[in-house]
Amino acid sequence: MTDLTLPDTLPTPEKCALTLGYVPLIDAAPLIVARENGYFDDCGLDVSLSREASWASIRDKLQLGLLDAAQIPAGIPLAAAFGIGYGQRPLVCSMSLGLNGNAITVSRELHAQLSRRAEFSATPAGTGAALKGHLRDNPEATLTVATVYTHSMHSFLLHYWLDACCIDRSRIREVVVPPPQMVDTMHRGLIDAFCAGEPWNSAARDRGVGEVLVSGYQIWRNAPDKVLGSTADWAAEHPASLQLLIMALLRACAWLDDPDNREAMLALLRRPEYLGEGLMQPDPDIGRHRFFGAAANFPWLSQARWLLEQIQHGQPPRHPAEIDALARQTYRSDIFRQAGAALGLNLPLTESKPEGVHEHDWTVEGSQGPLSLPGDRLFDRPALEPPN
Repeated sequence: MTDLTLPDTLPTPEKCALTLGYVPLIDAAPLIVARENGYFDDCGLDVSLSREASWASIRDKLQLGLLDAAQIPAGIPLAAAFGIGYGQRPLVCSMSLGLNGNAITVSRELHAQLSRRAEFSATPAGTGAALKGHLRDNPEATLTVATVYTHSMHSFLLHYWLDACCIDRSRIREVVVPPPQMVDTMHRGLIDAFCAGEPWNSAARDRGVGEVLVSGYQIWRNAPDKVLGSTADWAAEHPASLQLLIMALLRACAWLDDPDNREAMLALLRRPEYLGEGLMQPDPDIGRHRFFGAAANFPWLSQARWLLEQIQHGQPPRHPAEIDALARQTYRSDIFRQAGAALGLNLPLTESKPEGVHEHDWTVEGSQGPLSLPGDRLFDRPALEPPN
């Protein structure tokens, strides 16, 4: 386990009593662990956690100042930079809360139909080929697929997979369903498939409602997902509070990344005030969560640019310089660097990296020497380097 020691002297927070929002998912664990393990207390913060029903609720409460900060999909602050969504206050991402965590789950009936097809294999290409063939053989069929938010990694992974497999998106009717409602919505026959974070894919399978078709990790290995978000105004007015918040969350992420702590993490998440007993036993091979290490918490500008490119589909085209400026004003690596340096982290010397092209682990230059990063290839992309 990585032991992150707080510096001897901590800044004085401008505001000690903070309210953080979260949606009940495995990747809310950094907030929950930081509170229950006393990491917020160690930083002089009195943190209350507010369980929210949907990402729209968190977005709106951030805009209204009802939340100080929150766990949010990475696309929300970037969509706000485009002027999309409720409210006009710019949002910033000051930290990634980890990598991976999502999957595409289909109803048991649809899975049975797809798995019987000759094209089917348990890969993104094989499942995509089976779905394409199914739609070709059923020309009147339209599938209803739920995602958790329009501008979330769930939607972008779904779209990437469909497009890479040459599936006509006009045959897919997309709807938005909050993560905790996915399983019941599928059970009622209102959706044929959904893309959501864990534990809701495992829950659908364990309750006999659906089967995981393909994981987000299979589509894009070690993809970004949730971030720590706040309004830009709040971040500017509370720099010390935000630094302390990031330090506490980094300590929680380091604790979570230790496999020996998995059962303790699940015990915390199963508590009724967090995810509850409905969590059951999520399959770690579905989520493949990575909470810490390998710069998993660094807010990469290259990831912000990739997300902005997805968000601008269907929007008036933006000049690349404007995309870069929006990425820089939203993904605040300068804020993260200050907190990470205080904890002695090896931080990347660059703000950007090639995305989605590495088959194997690779390295970048870090503040304390070479920094190992994990393979991150998108399933249909050629690898940047030959295998070792």
